[in-house]
Amino acid sequence: MSVITHRENNYCKLSDTEVSEAMRAFMQEKSKLPSVSVSEITGHGVSDSMFEDFVPERRRWLELTAALKREGWSSRRMRAFYFEPDGSHSGKVTMRWFPPTKKEA
Repeated sequence: MSVITHRENNYCKLSDTEVSEAMRAFMQEKSKLPSVSVSEITGHGVSDSMFEDFVPERRRWLELTAALKREGWSSRRMRAFYFEPDGSHSGKVTMRWFPPTKKEA
């Protein structure tokens, strides 16, 4: 899958940095997990303010994935906890995104 690089073709209202910050905030405030799935973000309504209503979920996934790649996040398909809309966690195999590690100066 190629990375979406042309911003004029994107529907996301936020910059890549803002998307990354929203993902980090979701991880810290809601899920409490060390990684995140873009389907968790779209399933919990976090992406509602990032996109117009007419943008389908699949397109949101593609654009969020591309933004995370550009921000240096790494991904891995794995079985992990998945934060459900009702606030519980379940085990699922999904593509998990991990924030970039801070390099020691």
